[in-house]
Amino acid sequence: MRRIEIGRIGKAYGMAGGLKFRGEPVIFDLERIYLEGLGYRAIAEIEEHNGEIVLFLAGVEGRQEAEQLVGLRVYADQADLPPLEEGEYYYFELIGRPVFVDGQPFGEVIDVEDGAQEWLIIKAKGASLRAQHKTYMVPFQAPYVKVEADAIYIEAIPGLFD
Repeated sequence: MRRIEIGRIGKAYGMAGGLKFRGEPVIFDLERIYLEGLGYRAIAEIEEHNGEIVLFLAGVEGRQEAEQLVGLRVYADQADLPPLEEGEYYYFELIGRPVFVDGQPFGEVIDVEDGAQEWLIIKAKGASLRAQHKTYMVPFQAPYVKVEADAIYIEAIPGLFD
């Protein structure tokens, strides 16, 4: 069974054992999570406060217990993740995919950054050592980026890979 990192436990919230969660909103669709080094924990309740996600986990009864979990990585079993619509992808599904630019092999996706805009972080592969260590940020939702089953295809626009 493959576990996928979906976020981290943030600060304790309130006195009842709440925990701020920093990560993927897929947490709302899960019944349980896997905490780094501790194992599975059932999600008792999830709330949103001022745009932040607050988790209440079974067995975490107070602030002191919650503070011991701060900073832990949070995982979900891949089988527990809800299916996505056609054309949508979880970030972990994109990492490692080969990238072709204008039909030619270019590199591979090494990360996906999320923020105001999603970015593919692409590591170039080339004959020179310099090319092998260069990375590029490409807007993921750009019309010139096509995700296929076997790879990601990019039609270069001027300045994209300068």
